[in-house]
Amino acid sequence: MACQSCRHARHLARSLRVSTDLNIPSSSSCSSPFSSFSTSSRPVAAASAAIPTARRQFAHSAYRRAVSGPRSTSRPTSQSPSSAPSKASAEPPPSSDAPVGSASAALRNVSSRLAAYNAISTPYLLTSSLDKLYKLCAAPAAYTISEELRRKDEVPQTAEGEELGTAEGPWLEVFNLSPSFSSWSHVTMLHMYLVVARMRCLERDTAKTMQAQFVDNFFFDCERVMHLNHGMASSALRQRYLKDIFMQWRGLIAAYDEGLAKGSDRVLASAVWRNLFKAREDVDLRALAAIVVWMRLTLKDLENMDIESLVAAPHHVFRRDPRAMFPLVDRPCDELKALYDGSARVEGGGSAPAAAAAAAGAGASASASGVGGQAKTVESTG
Repeated sequence: MACQSCRHARHLARSLRVSTDLNIPSSSSCSSPFSSFSTSSRPVAAASAAIPTARRQFAHSAYRRAVSGPRSTSRPTSQSPSSAPSKASAEPPPSSDAPVGSASAALRNVSSRLAAYNAISTPYLLTSSLDKLYKLCAAPAAYTISEELRRKDEVPQTAEGEELGTAEGPWLEVFNLSPSFSSWSHVTMLHMYLVVARMRCLERDTAKTMQAQFVDNFFFDCERVMHLNHGMASSALRQRYLKDIFMQWRGLIAAYDEGLAKGSDRVLASAVWRNLFKAREDVDLRALAAIVVWMRLTLKDLENMDIESLVAAPHHVFRRDPRAMFPLVDRPCDELKALYDGSARVEGGGSAPAAAAAAAGAGASASASGVGGQAKTVESTG
């Protein structure tokens, strides 16, 4: 089946061809009401002879319908051969004194058809655009599991029994995440949350419709990954896992909303640590801080982007590379700079080594808070 973009291109070409065919031939003595659409003024006889018998021009058909009016459904009465009109008189060529109202009627007919086409095609175009936007959310943590390992029953697993595959997305390598279904789903939901946060700025009904279509793509894809990558052939088993993922999605929205509503990077970082990193104690705090900075900057980009650009050009949504956030995280804030320079006074006195130890302790406490010593810098960029 052809994709929605190809179908839209064909429909657009047809509508353009219909507009081009609106060339009612004009007489040499007087211009026709459609003369502005005509590419050349030719005699009526020459224009009528150029019309092929297999396909009549749209302009002639619309003109005849406009002039003759609606067709009668009743059967014509029998006429004698002498009273029957000839073929030449039945369909006379359009004359120069044709009523102006017929031209406007033909244009209204075409406009109504194009409006009906737009009303029908717009929902399909929106669905296709949201599907492309979702694929951008699912790509950063994509992974695959070899069929050969599946046949040999040699798929590697974690200590908790979760199957591991081959990493394909950049987030798995940059942030040291396992190539598993859990990592893929949480990274995808993190990207989806940023898009949903922008959709919630629209009107209530519009936001509800777009959000439902957008989230449905995720759950359809979850079922596909379960079936293809992990061999879950049982539909009942997949539905049970989908219910658990839905509960995780609702909890993830509440956790990230709390971090944004309170305006605290510590709360947002703790939500990312619990969901994405599964509350691991050996998590890299630099990676955690880089994700928080990336979320803040991406939300700022989405705020400056209108909804038409979000749907029509989804490849501009996640334009920031999360690896570019590490230099910002590694840059110390003003408080740490003052401590490292030795300009801050240590309460209770002490020598330079004591001041250095106090500076190291302050840096460790700032890193433990989940912002990597960049709390004020990150909040200012958000």
